[in-house]
Amino acid sequence: MTGMVSNPFSTRHTRPGSIAPLDATGRPVDLDVLLDRLHGFGGTAAIVGPHGSGKSTLLTHLAPRLERDGRRAPRIRLHSSADIPAAWSAIHRAAPGDTVCIDSWECTGRLVGGLLRILARVTGRHLLVTSHHRVGFPELVQCTTSPALLRAIVGGLPKHGVWLGKVIHAEDIDQAFANHGGNLRESLYELYDRFEAAASPIQCVGGDGSIDHAGPTSIHRKIHESADGFSYVGAPERNLG
Repeated sequence: MTGMVSNPFSTRHTRPGSIAPLDATGRPVDLDVLLDRLHGFGGTAAIVGPHGSGKSTLLTHLAPRLERDGRRAPRIRLHSSADIPAAWSAIHRAAPGDTVCIDSWECTGRLVGGLLRILARVTGRHLLVTSHHRVGFPELVQCTTSPALLRAIVGGLPKHGVWLGKVIHAEDIDQAFANHGGNLRESLYELYDRFEAAASPIQCVGGDGSIDHAGPTSIHRKIHESADGFSYVGAPERNLG
């Protein structure tokens, strides 16, 4: 059955922009309410939440909405302090009134982050950032997760009527959520692996001649952990913020 269906947890279906922003109950987020709140803050604010709570997804959906009035909303993702020059350049190149969207603001650190905020303020640029903790910006929204949210995300993936409840079950979703402490990104990694294991069972023979029926899952997890999730076609990227 699953041979006819590509893995619904692959990158193209789960990366930021592919999944609609949902709140902790699994209901759609009202982006217009958030934009009104952002304007009330003067155009600068932070989306705050732990790893894998949907911050990047929300930022990805908000940025195009910010551009509807003709302003630009360039997006920068920071992976480490080495990416700080790119953030500085994006703010410098933006026009007054533009909103520079910066993912993983905590990578800037307190000192450099303060300098970037000064640069944005004196040049008339706005900042919309994501962070794992409070960083001194007005808080636009606090992202939280729940099993209901993960179930809603899974239920919105392609062809769920074919595989949901047959290949991936409700208990698989709840177990993945529990295994990763509510981190949606890691939960989706695990569900990717579970789907692959069900779709393409591989028996791994150990040194003692025994057969390891959990082979596919263990193999995929090693790839995720050693190569940051980018090492093979279709692998779930580090998504959802």
